[in-house]
Amino acid sequence: MNTFKFSEDEEHRAITVVPANSEVIKTVKLVYYFPHVFMPMHSHKVSQFSSLVSGQAIEKSRSSEVENQIGVVEYKPLSHRHSNVIGPYGAFFLSVNIDSEQSAFFDEYGALNHRFSELSQMSAQWHGMSGMLMQPSCSQHIDYEERVLGIFSATIPYAKKLRYPPTWLKLAEQALNESDMSIEQIAVSVGVHRVHLSRIFQTYFGMSISQYRQRLALQKSISAILCDQNSISSASAFGGFSDQSHFTRTLKNQFNITPRQLAKLFSSKRGDVTSIL
Repeated sequence: MNTFKFSEDEEHRAITVVPANSEVIKTVKLVYYFPHVFMPMHSHKVSQFSSLVSGQAIEKSRSSEVENQIGVVEYKPLSHRHSNVIGPYGAFFLSVNIDSEQSAFFDEYGALNHRFSELSQMSAQWHGMSGMLMQPSCSQHIDYEERVLGIFSATIPYAKKLRYPPTWLKLAEQALNESDMSIEQIAVSVGVHRVHLSRIFQTYFGMSISQYRQRLALQKSISAILCDQNSISSASAFGGFSDQSHFTRTLKNQFNITPRQLAKLFSSKRGDVTSIL
């Protein structure tokens, strides 16, 4: 049976699963980092695959600065030193930590491809695994090693390095985050046609502009619940949802969890979280 634990500190709250009888996977974690957290240069004690599930974050190393993208799997070997800056509404990360004796196999790929731009179906599988961690009472007997290795085997052959986005696309993303401008207004402000903006945005971010806005609204509401301990109705309004039901449906569709369950899951200090949901 898999073992689930909840932990928290001043930077994050995390649900960790230790898979039963796994020789490759040490732990799988779903971590919520609080808004504006800065983690100075560091390296992990294990090799790690990670993916941004929701929110915004920037990762810096000695040679680069990259904005994390939802659905993109990133690999960090033991020696990889980096720092992280979390966005204004926090961020959820899914990470898979590899047993030290198995790291050499994955390091071979990580040395060639630090970041893996993946097919939408792979992103969906990673996203689905985060949903499993949010439902610990229903996933105590899931074979996480089989699922994780299945994703890896499909991801690695298609791995390719991402190109950096053009400056105008970064400006468009900034406008989406900081204003209520329409797509047409944003396109005019960055000097491209709205159709071109929509097409390139979908190509780079793996989602439409409307989907991006919905995820941003969802992250705002999640932040209001987990950080500010707002009521569900207040959190719904903060994210810009028309009503509480709209927020609940959206969160349920994304993570298969209700706002009340989310608040209970990530505010509990019990070591065993399997009895929460």
